[in-house]
Amino acid sequence: MKNPILYLMFLLLAACSSKEQKKETDKDTDALQSDTLVSATANSQKLDSVDMSFFQKAAYGGMIEVESSKKILALTENPEIKVFAEMMIQDHGAANEYLKGLALSKGYALPASLPNSKVELINKMDSFKDEGRNEYYLLLMVNEHVNAIDLFSLASRSTDKEINAFASGLLPTLKHHYNHVKKTDSLYRQPRMNQGDDPLKLSDREKQKK
Repeated sequence: MKNPILYLMFLLLAACSSKEQKKETDKDTDALQSDTLVSATANSQKLDSVDMSFFQKAAYGGMIEVESSKKILALTENPEIKVFAEMMIQDHGAANEYLKGLALSKGYALPASLPNSKVELINKMDSFKDEGRNEYYLLLMVNEHVNAIDLFSLASRSTDKEINAFASGLLPTLKHHYNHVKKTDSLYRQPRMNQGDDPLKLSDREKQKK
């Protein structure tokens, strides 16, 4: 470009345009993700970061447990898995509602939906058939309950009395669920051991770990 002043002005305008485009993109991304986050209402109380993290992670875990259980219940023929899935829908459905009310009492709205990474955990069931799908669901529930027990154990030491009471009260149920699903998983896989029938490979199990 022959005129250096015009060239400099062109670069400045291009830089400003790029920044504006980035701002618009960030706004769009925030809009898409806002319903996956805990949000403060007009009456929000000041909570520490651990309690805020508890609300968000507990909401995610509860939704995963209920939605994946609804999905497997419509697809599996295994009676033991059906019993467990029904228990998940009932127990975690009730816990999710209580958690929602608890959060609102503190002035916070829980996530309305799961982020894409969590949705993919549920949808991955569609990539398996029959035994593989059952095994994937059981493994997902084992991992989710390991995470939930750790999360609720931490929250049971919260300085907030209501959060402390809720987490402490639900811990025995979570441990019962964990023991139940571990037993169901073991019973389900036992007949196929050493028979070369392992729809969910060990590598897939490792990928499932968080």
